Amino acid sequence: MNALDLIQTDRIVDLIEQMVAIESVSGNEHAMADWVTAFLNQLNPDELHRLPVEESGDSVAAVFNKDGAGPAMLLNFHLDTFPEFAGWQTPAFQVQRQGDSLVGLGTHDMKGGAACLLAAVEALIKSDTRLTGKLVIAATSDEEDWSRGAHALVNSGLIKDCDYCLIPEPSSPQTLTVGARGRHVFRLLFHGRTVHSAYGGGINAVVDAAKVAAELDKATPADLGYDAEFDLHGTQCVIGLKGGGTKVLMPEQAELFVDRFLLPGQTLAWAEQGLRDAVERAGIAGSYELFVDERPTPAPPAYVVPTDSTFVTTVRQILAEETGVVVSTIQLDLARSVADTNHIAVHGGVPTMICGPLGGNTCEANEFVLIESLLPVARTYCRSVLKLIGE
Repeated sequence: MNALDLIQTDRIVDLIEQMVAIESVSGNEHAMADWVTAFLNQLNPDELHRLPVEESGDSVAAVFNKDGAGPAMLLNFHLDTFPEFAGWQTPAFQVQRQGDSLVGLGTHDMKGGAACLLAAVEALIKSDTRLTGKLVIAATSDEEDWSRGAHALVNSGLIKDCDYCLIPEPSSPQTLTVGARGRHVFRLLFHGRTVHSAYGGGINAVVDAAKVAAELDKATPADLGYDAEFDLHGTQCVIGLKGGGTKVLMPEQAELFVDRFLLPGQTLAWAEQGLRDAVERAGIAGSYELFVDERPTPAPPAYVVPTDSTFVTTVRQILAEETGVVVSTIQLDLARSVADTNHIAVHGGVPTMICGPLGGNTCEANEFVLIESLLPVARTYCRSVLKLIGE
């Protein structure tokens, strides 16, 4: 039996409807983890794991053909979504078909992609497809917050020997995402000297922080680096400034938070020096301390899968065939933001790419996925497994 013949759009839609009906906002993925566990269990994996994640639902991982001697492959998706934002015109947790779209919370990010992935796996298993390598299916929690679920997966050792990873995050038309920028958040703590606010003297830490914020806002794209291969710059954004209050005192402390997205090849030390240079140019009166990545998991650095690798060329060719275009039309891209992809690729050491369905209003009200994009993605996943770790 041919696995591809078993993949049908109606089945993918059915899976999307089931998953969207299960609320799984970050931190409340428990019911979604239960559903995925039951789905994978009925496929009779060699191993099925629930990986506890602090303050979130479990991550779930199933292993098929665990003793396969060939290359190993990971297919991953995340369980959580953002909350229901204001402005929904339909019930957020009930899929509505509107023309060529399915509307519902998480349809695009990423229960639509998860349904494509699971439909492909279901077809592979039910067709008795023989694999030469190990296949790991993992659903991770907390992706929209700290990627603690991805680190539970990495720390479990289940993916340490995987050679490939595909993740169906939302995608752009005719695009294969082969890497991502990295993200680091800096905190600058400014120290001044307090006096009564009605008197002169003192050092105002809030003013110092504001001076540095204004200096950082002068940065040009050229200052932040450029990757010509992917036509992408680094970015820098002041995302918070706080200090002082209503007391009759000049603020002696203030904090400035800077969100910094780095390109592959750019180092944390280089970005840190750029901030120190900006402080020097601002000419502050007080002193400061610089802190970076104060978070419960390691930061997500930038990465890129070599574009001439077997992994990239294979999936690119398959995606082109499934979408009916010549292979050169499939653009190779870097993700602008970060996701579990960065953590699996960098901290897990698994070459990772994104290939997902098309849609819109992602992480907004009235989120949708395009129905016609579902089947090509599911078939691409099935064929990629067959080509990379099949007999």
